[in-house]
Order: sequence, then structure tokens, then C-alpha cells
Amino acid sequence: MVNRITIWCGSFCVSATTAALWPTLPSLNVVMTLAIGGGVLLFLSMRNFHIQTISGNEQTRWMKFGLIVVSGALIGATWLASLGYWHLSWQLPQSKIQQDVTINAVVDHGGCLSGQKSAVGSQENRVNTQTSEKIESVANVGISKPSQSAGYEKDKQRFMAYVVNVKAIDDIALKFTRKMTLSHRVTGICLHNGDKFTAIAKLKPAYGTLNPVGFNRQQYLASQEIVATGYIKQLHSETVVHNHSTRHNMSSFLSTLPLIQMRWFQALLIGERSLLTKEDWQTIGQTGTAHIFSISGMHLSIIAMTAFYACSAVILFASSMANGKYAFINLRGYVLTTLIISAALYVMLSGMALPVVRAFVLLLVGIGFAVFNSVLRPFHMGVFMLFTCIVLFPLSLLQASFYLSIGAVMSIWLLNWRFRFQAMPWYKALCCMQLGVSIAMAPITLLWFGTASTIGIFVNLFVLPIITLILPVALLAVMAGYYIPASLGFAIWVLLKIDRVLGWLLACLSEAASWPISAIHFYPTTGTVICLLIAMLLTILPRWRYKWACVLLLILPVTFSFIHSSPTRWFVNVFDAGQGTAIALTKGPQAIIIDTGPMYNGEAPLASKVIPAFLKRNNSEQVDMVIHSHGDTDHAGGEKPFKAWLDNKGIQPTWISPIEGCERGRVINWQGLTLTFLWPVKGNQEDSNAMSCVIKIDDGHHSILLPGDIERASEYAILHAEKRRMAVGVDARKNGFQDDKSNYKKMTVRADVLIAPHHGSKTSSTDIWIQSVSPDVVIYTQGYENRWKFPSKSVFSRYQHYGVRQFTTSEFGFIRLEFAEGDYIVSSERKDTQNRWYLPSYTPRHLVSSESELKNEDNF
Repeated sequence: MVNRITIWCGSFCVSATTAALWPTLPSLNVVMTLAIGGGVLLFLSMRNFHIQTISGNEQTRWMKFGLIVVSGALIGATWLASLGYWHLSWQLPQSKIQQDVTINAVVDHGGCLSGQKSAVGSQENRVNTQTSEKIESVANVGISKPSQSAGYEKDKQRFMAYVVNVKAIDDIALKFTRKMTLSHRVTGICLHNGDKFTAIAKLKPAYGTLNPVGFNRQQYLASQEIVATGYIKQLHSETVVHNHSTRHNMSSFLSTLPLIQMRWFQALLIGERSLLTKEDWQTIGQTGTAHIFSISGMHLSIIAMTAFYACSAVILFASSMANGKYAFINLRGYVLTTLIISAALYVMLSGMALPVVRAFVLLLVGIGFAVFNSVLRPFHMGVFMLFTCIVLFPLSLLQASFYLSIGAVMSIWLLNWRFRFQAMPWYKALCCMQLGVSIAMAPITLLWFGTASTIGIFVNLFVLPIITLILPVALLAVMAGYYIPASLGFAIWVLLKIDRVLGWLLACLSEAASWPISAIHFYPTTGTVICLLIAMLLTILPRWRYKWACVLLLILPVTFSFIHSSPTRWFVNVFDAGQGTAIALTKGPQAIIIDTGPMYNGEAPLASKVIPAFLKRNNSEQVDMVIHSHGDTDHAGGEKPFKAWLDNKGIQPTWISPIEGCERGRVINWQGLTLTFLWPVKGNQEDSNAMSCVIKIDDGHHSILLPGDIERASEYAILHAEKRRMAVGVDARKNGFQDDKSNYKKMTVRADVLIAPHHGSKTSSTDIWIQSVSPDVVIYTQGYENRWKFPSKSVFSRYQHYGVRQFTTSEFGFIRLEFAEGDYIVSSERKDTQNRWYLPSYTPRHLVSSESELKNEDNF
């Protein structure tokens, strides 16, 4: 019976997991068919076994196996499809997009934690004060008045991001609470986790840019069950009801302690990682210790193990002192109860983080089997726990933490089953296990983050035991100091000792992270990783015929990913840069970057992360030129971070801009392609939209025109200059002079593909311009629901009138143009490569609907 349940649950899990790769959800009719079919097969399989028991008519083994497997697969697909429809049904209606709405909400997470600002900003001052003063400050602020220590309330110009549970919008009560993420300028009051409030907000669907590499925000929002984003325009401060949790008060208490490594204590003890800097994240990423400093199931297991051994020791000691007087007491019940209570308190203290909640549920499942004396093999237990996770947290299938947690557990089980580590000396078993798990997890880490630590195999061997020892001690010290004022001095003494150990440990990690060999950077595709994982699984299995042939076949995709693309093909890669432009021209290992994307709030993630990662994945890191069409921040905002990356790689490209190197008539031959500069005129010293660098790229068969942000006056000037040049050429031929006709062809604006001038603004793309370029395809680089409503509806209609195929990066995401001698192919990330049901695309509303149509749509 256990084997049958394991087979059914395993089939359910495999089928449900494939939902992460579905391009679309099956229709409702198909879902109903799957549900009925799965139920019927499940009933038949159970009935079949019943008949077999009574009549003795044995069925063939494959028939039994098939019924169970198919039944589990159908019901698993039904479960995820149903949840998918449920999630999509809660998406924001178009009638509410970008509209002012009044919401009643509760802060779920992301709210202010008291004292964090001051904890970082005035760290040195606290260290230099005397211990007695610190103790008095802790007693007065951390316990008596925790809310008054909130450094956030003193910061008048910061933005905070909250994930809120919205209970009502306007006057419409919701049947179910919807989760949304909102930003808010902190001007006088800061919302904390658990606070209730009423505010006027402007909302948009949960959306984001989509590129082949980099953070997939839309998938992350879907995994968190967030259905809308936006910002708070006006917070009704009189409606705010503060409901500060123990976690909030604990954060306030921690912020007043004289600890140098305060941000790391916040991360380790209460799961608050917002204080960690970029350098901190880089350090733990390079050393493979991110899982140690992010509260997860591992930390819960440490707390549970500590509670288990501590409670067992206390009970055994009490029993021995009583000379067996209370031997009749169920000691196991007391130990398990203490373990559950301790783990539950830690889950609440961590802010109910999903990895911790998931681990707590699995802990309850394991304890349940133990209580009912159900003896299961580790494999059966693991499959049932995985089944429980998918049933309770189905959208966690879209998170990296799910695959990292499940992968680590499965790796440990498989390696122990294959190599019998329990028969080895403990130190040898520990090293072998760490080595095996690190290698097994590397492909999954590369898939999600593009980075895998090479030294993490060794670093974790000494970091993990240290954290295992100091975590429960630090947690007990903080709780003792918080709840028992009399023990505050001793608690601070203990924490200061731990602070020194933690400082030494972090210094070692920082030094190790600076080594050039500390990590590898590789950006594989999902298919490549799946093939590699199967190859690794086959490698550790016992020997069988054709084993190594299958392994070699499965690692071929990884090998091919290091091979350059065909030298006869060239690619124009248009990044989804939001309201900005970034384009990479690649051919073989060479590349030219045309615009480096926007900068927001001092950050340019596209230039600092996405473009370098894409070039690495494409094996085109040799950048020969960087061309900025003009200096606006939506085109050249990433100049500094991209230049820093180039300098780090030792690459010295040619930099071209409207005032340096870009002038009409200049021609550059590059890798068999011709780059012709059509604008501005020679001697230009103006860096503006009107003087944007206009480039035509031609291979003799196909061409693409990149006009920057020119407007109608510049379009007319370019066409006029072209007309004059053509007239001069005609006169020359009439007088018997020879001229290069191909050069005139290259200097014309005629192109197969056009990047829309000025993102599709109504001040550009005149009729005469479109007729002269005569493109087959036009691409608009614009952001979703941008405030300028690019592309303009009049411009869109104009291109439509001339039969031009139109693509917007907000709807299609990253767009790739592949040019060959015979033809060219246009593909997009959102419609082709990452076509997933949980990544729906949105056509700009102003292009498809009028205001009256929007008002007639269904309400919430």
C-alpha cells in the first residue's frame, strides 16, 4: 500500500511541476476532463486491487503501475491548472489600471522594522559609548517604548515598499484578500507589518520587463501571489491602526544593542535582510553561503534540533534525579510538543517566510508519522513531503527556493543511498556529502542566479558548524535580554562575544570572495540544466549497459552552449529596458552596444547586470564599440556601470556619441557589416533628441535603421540631405563621371527593420519618413503604461496603414532579430522563448481600448 501511495504522489508531483513550463493553461473543458479522468482511474486502480484480493485474479504489474501513474499525473495537472485559473482570475481589471482607488489594507510584509535606519547609520557612535549607557538605552527604548526608536520615521525622503493584503477597493468588499505590492514616500508615518490603513493608491497589473537573463520580476510576483503593483498617493494617517508584532519589537530591541554586525544579526535572527548591502550579497553569493544567512528550513532544523536535545536532556536529568518516580510519563510526547512549540515560535519570529513555513509543515508531517508509529523509508517520506508542499504551496513552484530545497534533500538522499555514508568515518562522510551536494546543486544555482561558487564546497565546511553553534545561543540571548531585564547585561556580554566571532567569520568570507576563482558565471537555458541534471543522476546510478553513452549524449547541450553562433549570421538584440533603449549587435564573439538603457534612482541594472550576463551567455563578450544615440538617461543612463564592467574585463572599445565620432557620411566596416552614420552633420556639438546618432546597419541583403530619439524636423533634414545627395549623383552620371551606386544605397534610409524614432512619440514617424524607410518591421522600445503613452496611437495607426508589422517591448519583451543571407527572423522572449501562462503579456491599453470601453468592463 505504501508503494502505491508513493507512486501516485510521485506522479502527481512530476505532473504538477511541469506546470512551470506550460505555455498556456489547458482550457476549462480540458481541466474538467482531466479531473474526471484522474478520479475514474484512481477509483479503478483501487477497485482493481480490491477485486484482486477477493478473487485472486492477478493483474499484470504494468497495468497496475499504469493506472496509478496516469491517475496521479492527471490529478496533478488538474490541481495546478485550477490554481492557475484562480490566480489569473484575480488579476487587476483594465478599468482599475492607473486609476485612483481607495483601498483598505493590512501590511503583510516589507514594512518598517524599528531602528534599522539608526542601527546602520549610527553604528560607530554606539560602539564608542560605554556599556552602562547602552544597557540603559536598551532598557528604556527597546522594551518600554519600542515604537519610538524607529529610525524610519525620521527619514523624510525615503520610499518604502510594502506587500499588503487588500480587503476592499473603493466600496466593493472582496470575497478573498488580494495581495499587492505598493511603494510609499515616507513623509511622516511609516507602516509596519500588521498595520491596518486606508489610502488612495494608483495600481497596475503585476508586470515587469522580460529579458533572457536577469531577474524575472513578473515570475517573482506570481510566485508570491501578488496580483497588482502601484504606489500610495495619499495615506489617510488617521485610519492607521498600529499592530506592532513581537518581531517588530524584537527588531527595535536589536537595533539598540551595541553590535557591529547588527545587519547580520537582523538577517540571521528575524529574517530581515534589507539592511544587507550590495557588497554583503556579493560576498555570500561568491562564497556560496547565501543559504546560511537567509532564514530557511536549515535554520528551522537547527532550532528544532536544539530544542529536541535540550528538552531530552532536561527530562532525562529530571527523571534521574527522581529515581524513576515519573517513569510512566510519556517522555516522547513532551519532547515532540516542545519541539513543535519552539519551531512555531521561530516561524513567527522569522516573519512567516515561505521557506520556513514550508519546512515547518514538513516537520509536522514527519512528527505525525512518528506519533502514529508509521515506519517509512526515507524515499517514501520524501515523496510524501514533496506532495504536501505542492498541494499547500503550489505557486512556490515558480521560486528558486523550492528547487534549491528539494534539490538539496534529494541529493542527500541519493548520495547516501548510493555511497552509504553512514558506514564512513564522520569527517569523511561530511566532506563527501558537502562535495556531492555542492556539485549537484551547481546547475540549479546557475539556472536561477547565473553564478555558482567554486569555493563554497570548502567554505561551508567551517561556516555551517559555526552558524549552527551561534544561532541558538544568540537567539536565546536576545530573547532573555528582551523578556528578562535582569539578564540584560549578561545577554549583551554573550552577544558581544558572538559579534566578534561573526565579524571574524565575515572578514574571512570577504577575503575569500575577492579571489578570482571564487565563483563561475554561466547562464544556461532551462533545457540545458534539465539535461545536465539527468546526466548527473545517471552518473551516480549503478553501472548498466550504454550508461556512459547516455551521459555523453545528455551533456552535449552544455558543450554546444560554449560554441559561437554561425559566423554567417548576425543578430540585433533589443532589450526590454522599460522606458528606455538598449540594443546589442552581435556576430560570433564580437559585439557592438547601441545605448545602455535607463538609470532609475541611481541604479542601472540593465547595464550593470543584464547586458554583461547576456553577452556572457551569448559568447560575445568582445565589445568593439559602444554607441550612445544621445545623452539622455533613458539611452545613456548605464554608461558608467557598463564602462566599469568593460574596464574590469580589460576591454577598451571605441565610444561614439553625437558629439564624438557620429557624423553624417561616416562608414565603418565591421565583421562583414556596414555601419553607416546618417545623422548628425559633421561638427555637431549638440547632444539632444534632435541630434541623435542615426545608424543604418547593412549586410548587402538586409538592413536595420536605428534613429535614436529624432523628431520630425530631423527626419525632414535627413531625407532632404538624402535627396540632395541623390541629385548630385544623377548630375555626376549625366556628365560622364563614375560613382558608386552601392554607396548611395547605403546612405538611404530604406531598411527592412526600423527602431521607432523617439519610442513612437507623435512628434516623430511622419508619413514621408515611413514611406522613405518602407520597413517591414518596426520595434518600439517603451515601458508598460508609461506616462507619455508611447507609442502614440496616431503613430501606431500610421504604421498599421502602411502594413508594417509592429512590436512593442512592453508586450513582447526582449526581441531578437536573426539575419541570414536569405531571410531574417523576428522572435521575442514573451511570445516565444519564455511563453508561460504565468507571464501574460499586455498590449498598451491606449492602442486597443477607449475610455468608454474601459468603463464598461466588469468591476471587481
